[in-house]
Amino acid sequence: MNLGAFLERQNISAYRLVKATEGRLAAATVYGLASRPAQRIDLETVSTVLEALSELTGTPVQMQDMLETLDAAGQQRRQEARNRIAAPRRQAKFQGSSPPVQEGEWSVTDQLSEQRGRDL
Repeated sequence: MNLGAFLERQNISAYRLVKATEGRLAAATVYGLASRPAQRIDLETVSTVLEALSELTGTPVQMQDMLETLDAAGQQRRQEARNRIAAPRRQAKFQGSSPPVQEGEWSVTDQLSEQRGRDL
């Protein structure tokens, strides 16, 4: 469900929708649904949104009016957006304060003792 795209097509602001729900939905819920496509949504919330939109537009609004189908390019954009969101978590690397231990013939213990300036 892409409420934001529907609101844009109908020239309705999220604020107007919040006011039209008359306190039946939290403002944060409406703004959240308007800012990004919904992945999961409560049926009561859908009903309230549809009723309010029908009042605002003056015509019956149905769920399929807010659904969107994505072509291959749209699917690619969605996947790229998901990757950008998840990228910082997946690509996080440890940033230590000491220089990295070099690979070589020495054991790890030898390398650490040399960096610390003493024998272990």
